[in-house]
Amino acid sequence: MVETYDEILEANQAYVTSGQHRSLDVRPARQLAVITCMDARIAAFPTLGLELGDAHVIRTAGARVTDDVLRSLALSTHVLGTRRALVVGHTRCGLYDPDGQIDATLTELMGRPPFNQSWGTFTDPPGTVRKDCQRLLVWPDRPDGFIVAGYLLDVDTGELQPILPPTEAAPPERPPA
Repeated sequence: MVETYDEILEANQAYVTSGQHRSLDVRPARQLAVITCMDARIAAFPTLGLELGDAHVIRTAGARVTDDVLRSLALSTHVLGTRRALVVGHTRCGLYDPDGQIDATLTELMGRPPFNQSWGTFTDPPGTVRKDCQRLLVWPDRPDGFIVAGYLLDVDTGELQPILPPTEAAPPERPPA
């Protein structure tokens, strides 16, 4: 395991020496936030044709739109100018749980019940992408002109399947000033 950390530091020195890092604006150039899974098979930038600095990439287990994702999106949209969100679920996801066994599996592996019981498991990957897109479309903190789209990534082929075409959210209702 120590070798892994040493390799990371060596790779970082090569990165620094290469000059690939550069001063980029903290605002995403494409005004885009991508919500995708933490799965190590997903290379968000090349898969979506993005470059460093183009988008905020928010990774969460199952690409689920959780409260923490919404916290990050509030900052991305209101402070940093993001106006579009893309939810990218994927095939063969670890949160696909048709038998409802994730709690039992984790209890067995951990030797005790897991602390976090809210896993966001699902049985219908395309339906889950639609559901999470819908959550963004009605999110009370969405900015005016907020556009949401959803895709399902086939991790075996790299192909994106459109689930929800780009859809502009209705302006959020705001209480009178």
